[in-house]
Amino acid sequence: MESPSLPFTTRVLEPREELHATSKDPGFRALLPAAYRTKRDHIIVPQLESDFLARELVVDRLNNIQDWLWICGRPMPPRPLRCNHQILISRDITITENPELHLVWSKNRIFLKPIPLYLLDPDFWAAHIAPDRKLADCARGFLFSYTALISYESDFRMAKDSGLLPAVVTWEAWKDLVREILQNHCYASINPRYWYGELRLSRLNTIYRLRKGFLLRGYSKVAAHTVYVDLLRDNFAALAAILGYVVIVLTAMQVGLGVDRLQEDEAFQNASYGFTVFSIIAPLVAGMGIIMAVLPMFISNWIVTKDYEGKRFREMGVEPFWRDRPGKDAAAPSSAKGSLMHSDEREVDA
Repeated sequence: MESPSLPFTTRVLEPREELHATSKDPGFRALLPAAYRTKRDHIIVPQLESDFLARELVVDRLNNIQDWLWICGRPMPPRPLRCNHQILISRDITITENPELHLVWSKNRIFLKPIPLYLLDPDFWAAHIAPDRKLADCARGFLFSYTALISYESDFRMAKDSGLLPAVVTWEAWKDLVREILQNHCYASINPRYWYGELRLSRLNTIYRLRKGFLLRGYSKVAAHTVYVDLLRDNFAALAAILGYVVIVLTAMQVGLGVDRLQEDEAFQNASYGFTVFSIIAPLVAGMGIIMAVLPMFISNWIVTKDYEGKRFREMGVEPFWRDRPGKDAAAPSSAKGSLMHSDEREVDA
């Protein structure tokens, strides 16, 4: 069977001799992060035999709505960093390690995943990425997105300043890498997600709510309100803006009722009466609607959080001894309670 081809052979990390020498080790430990979070929220040392690379590169959630990505963005490479940053369209670069958020934008920021060291090492590609077609397609698409993001030296400097590129990469090495990637580029060999460039987060959330049934969460909550007070304030602020228009209409109707011609107009009299009643009832209904919309979110999050806590404690192999029933205080060692108290005291003092 023919061995899978690599997208490049340029050794971008060559100047850092000690790193490259370490990368010859089958474990490639020097190229991996210090730790990573599993699906069950355990913090472990990266293991290439686990799902580490899949969580680093695969974009299944976007592939699940591939037919709807045209609503969220255009099928074109992303625009260069010099266009995405504050200079032109006021988008701040926000670093993320989640590939599902790479090139997703919301309001005045765009999320970008930095290029990991291991994606710049041909030996790592040959050993761990190229044999897996799904991983290879995602990795090729990810690197292709950076050939568009970093086209000029100004983009390169901005990427280095933002932490998107490893410090060891030079401009000359980057040009060689980009040239080789583009020479071997074929859209059929990259993940279809990367046929599209920047994607709008608000529309991704709408698609996931309407098509996938994630009514509360949507695609991602990174741009959502972090506290309920802010959510209520923003919704009531919008209601207040609408009520401002209602006040203007009521004032105009009041002036109209003082005009002889309109005083005798039965249609205007009925419209004024109806709108007056509406302006009294509508704000109350709208306010209750806002509260009733936020209340299920609060209850749902509370239930999910409590359920997750129980499952998490069981996986951790611990029990919340501070919640023991009366008469079972002895279950928690006094030394543990004392240690907990001293730890809290130190934290408050700090």
